[in-house]
Amino acid sequence: MPNNNTLSDNPPFFDVVSQVRAMRRLKPDLVPLATIRKVLEAGVQAPSGQNTQPWAFLLIHSPEEKRWFQERYANAIETRFGGFDRLKEDDTSSLARQMRAVKYQCDHMHESPMILLVAGKRDWPFKVAQEDRVGLAPPNYGAVYPCVQNILLACRSLGLGAALTTMHQVFEDDLHVHFKIPESYGVVVSMPIGWPMGNFGPVTRKPAAGVTYFDSWDNTDPGNWA
Repeated sequence: MPNNNTLSDNPPFFDVVSQVRAMRRLKPDLVPLATIRKVLEAGVQAPSGQNTQPWAFLLIHSPEEKRWFQERYANAIETRFGGFDRLKEDDTSSLARQMRAVKYQCDHMHESPMILLVAGKRDWPFKVAQEDRVGLAPPNYGAVYPCVQNILLACRSLGLGAALTTMHQVFEDDLHVHFKIPESYGVVVSMPIGWPMGNFGPVTRKPAAGVTYFDSWDNTDPGNWA
C-alpha cells in the first residue's frame, strides 16, 4: 500500500538518514510481504566481522501472537517505568509527548501489522577470557546493530514507520519458549513496523561538531586540518 509519507523510490541518503525517528503510532493496514522482504534484504546487506552474518528474523504476524507479545511488553514497561497515570493533559513538554507515544505503543502494539524480532547468534566478546565464559554468551550486538540500522533506513525510504525497542529483555526467557527461538540465538531488538499515522520530519540531534574531539578528549580544535 503506497503511503503519502514516502520520499521516493530511491531517496537521497542524507534525506533519509535525517528523518529516521521512532514512529510509535502505526496504522493496522496491511504491509505487503514483498515490501517486508525488501526491508529485510536491505538489513542483510550490512557488514559483519569475518562476514559471519549472525542475524536472523522472526516476524510476528498473527493476531494471537501479537497480543501475546503486547501483553508482556506493556507489563514490562509499566513495571519498569510506569508514571503514565501522572501525565497531565495540558503538559506539552517533549518528555510528556514521548511518554504518550510510548503509552500508545504499549496499548496498541498488537494492532500493528507485524512485530519484527531481530536475533543474533551468541558469541563471546574477545575481552571475555576463556575461563570466564560461563553460561550463555550474549548475542553479537556489534554485528547485528548495523543490520538493524539498515532495516530502519529501508523502512524510512519506503514510508514505513518503525520503533526500535529492547524491552523484550524483561521477558526474554518466555519469548524463547513461546516462539521456539533456539538457545544459540539472543533477541537483540524488537520492532513494530507499519504505515505511520503521523508525518515524518527532521530529527533533533546534537551537532556532530559538539561531540567531536581531536587527538585528545579535551581538545575540540582541529587546528590546521583543512
